[in-house]
Amino acid sequence: MKTLDGGPEGMFIAAANDERMRDEHPSVIMRELDARRRPQAHVITFANEKGGVGKSTLAFHCAVTLAHRGMKVLVVDCDRRQQSLDRFFEARDGTARALKVALPRPGHVVLDKQSGAVLAQEIERLGRGCDFVLIDLAGQDSPTARRAIALADTVVTPVNCSPTDLDALGRINPVTRRFRQAGPFAEIVAALRAERMARGQPGFDWVVAKNRVRHCEHRLIAAVDANLATISRHLGFRTIEGLTERIGYRELLSFGLTQFDLRFIPDLGIARSANLRELRALVDGLHLPCPVAPPRAAGLAKAGAPVAMSTARNYREALGASSSRAAAV
Repeated sequence: MKTLDGGPEGMFIAAANDERMRDEHPSVIMRELDARRRPQAHVITFANEKGGVGKSTLAFHCAVTLAHRGMKVLVVDCDRRQQSLDRFFEARDGTARALKVALPRPGHVVLDKQSGAVLAQEIERLGRGCDFVLIDLAGQDSPTARRAIALADTVVTPVNCSPTDLDALGRINPVTRRFRQAGPFAEIVAALRAERMARGQPGFDWVVAKNRVRHCEHRLIAAVDANLATISRHLGFRTIEGLTERIGYRELLSFGLTQFDLRFIPDLGIARSANLRELRALVDGLHLPCPVAPPRAAGLAKAGAPVAMSTARNYREALGASSSRAAAV
């Protein structure tokens, strides 16, 4: 929350805004959403008030995987300060232009004006005919975030493999291992889902994705799994595996690529089968609806301005070095 030069006036305004958000009952949000036409597409909202858990990375890989399956996808980046997800897709478009390759291309937009009304308008304007709309939220509570969660058919909450990172979901007594209370973020999600169901609407599927796991940390993983199982019994989410901590993802991400894209650029190497299986398992674990009609051809990256030969050569060399490092791990 911004303050005015850090002075008392700004602090007072920030505190007042936070108080209004706390007092905003879920019924107010649902009445506002019920007054609008719901998107025809399946809405997936990536949400966690804790930053650094990999929301944007997970959203990017899910969107591109769905595009590779022939789905028409719109991605809305609601973090107007960082814009990490939108930058991934800008890099993807740049790679396609530099290498002159056609890549499956989800549509993407940054929500510059933060409000539930503008979010709904952008989905209506750009999401027509889409199979899926993916919303990536900033790591903080806001009126826009609450409406994006309430609007969702699937809410994905990535968490890092650390007991302390689970506090946004719930607190566990470290001695008795019993559930103590829901975290502030989880209380909001649970309240919005309960309000939807009280109005006779289906509750969204809440999926917690255990993300950035290092398989060498066996004892830590076991502790996190036990805590997640305890918290899920009280809050009603289900748990899936996210993406493990692999250099094969990180090296390609700066170029806007995933392991599935390597088949379009064969001279950069072959995708590792373990990475492909993990990406498929991630999207399959979301239990998304299958399209009624046969999958359409994926949208392709725009051609854009021509790229100089020297620029394309340098780009390919840098990408080749990154893919080589990724293949070596």
